[in-house]
Amino acid sequence: MTGLHQNTPPALVRVEGLRFGFEAPLFNDLSFDILQGVSCIVGGESRGKTTLLRLLAGQLQAHSGVIHRSGQDSLKPQCFWHPVRDNNWDPLTPRAWCTQLQTRYPRMDLDPLDAVAERLNLSEHMDKAMFMLSSGSQRKVIWLAAMVSGADLLLMDEPFAALDLASIRALQAMLTAWPHPSAWVLADYQVPAMVPVQTCIELGD
Repeated sequence: MTGLHQNTPPALVRVEGLRFGFEAPLFNDLSFDILQGVSCIVGGESRGKTTLLRLLAGQLQAHSGVIHRSGQDSLKPQCFWHPVRDNNWDPLTPRAWCTQLQTRYPRMDLDPLDAVAERLNLSEHMDKAMFMLSSGSQRKVIWLAAMVSGADLLLMDEPFAALDLASIRALQAMLTAWPHPSAWVLADYQVPAMVPVQTCIELGD
């Protein structure tokens, strides 16, 4: 793990001694802090990027070690995580799916939904069924939902894959100016360009 900035705020997530795997564990005594702002998990194929996101999301249980999470306020800390492939959302429109997510994320605010969709070039797709959208547009819908979710911890797997250059630049700009006291964790093959990264968790090639 490499810390990239000094004088950083307290950690929103603290991972200590994380171990996952049996005979050949993916992680063994892995420790790091996730700070407010943007962090990244980088590594080669099958190095455990998605697994680590799922551990942070609480979808998997570590074999040893602890994950401490703190929230914005008295509400239970919220974590946004959604897999890139989800057959269950195929008949839903992006607008309907985001509306449905309000039951999961109590701080979700749909007021800026259309404005964020416009910045991501999603406006014309908001009322189409998800199965009609390209993989890049579906990935942008996940970004859209994350940005209005109000969650403390936002986990994105291969966040810029299949996206057009204009959308990548829009996302880079939004992450750079992100106003909320939350933490983004981007898992990819390399550190994202043009985004101020607080912490990088390196899993190796």
